Amino acid sequence: MIGISESTQVDGATGLQGFFKVTLPLVRPGVIATGLLCFVFAWNEFLLAVTLTYTNSATMPVFMASFMTQEGLFWGKMSAVATTAVLPSVVLGWFTQKQLVQGLTMGAVKG
Repeated sequence: MIGISESTQVDGATGLQGFFKVTLPLVRPGVIATGLLCFVFAWNEFLLAVTLTYTNSATMPVFMASFMTQEGLFWGKMSAVATTAVLPSVVLGWFTQKQLVQGLTMGAVKG
């Protein structure tokens, strides 16, 4: 059975042309979805950041946790930092929504 990359070579394309014109467009939604999910998981990593960087420098989630003091919660500051922390993920997801949905549902389709 001939695969897709071998079919491009039979049609006269070089290996590099077959990769950029056939293989890359096929895997692009999955790569974009994987990249976005990795970005979200790395962005939300809190436990490692608290244990390693709390005293000298802090990531954004650790910085947000510093607004919870014995005097109470500083809701205005927490809301501003939370908006700043979530905004890159929301904007990136908004721009890549089509590829994200395509990549996430690609494994459910057989055929």
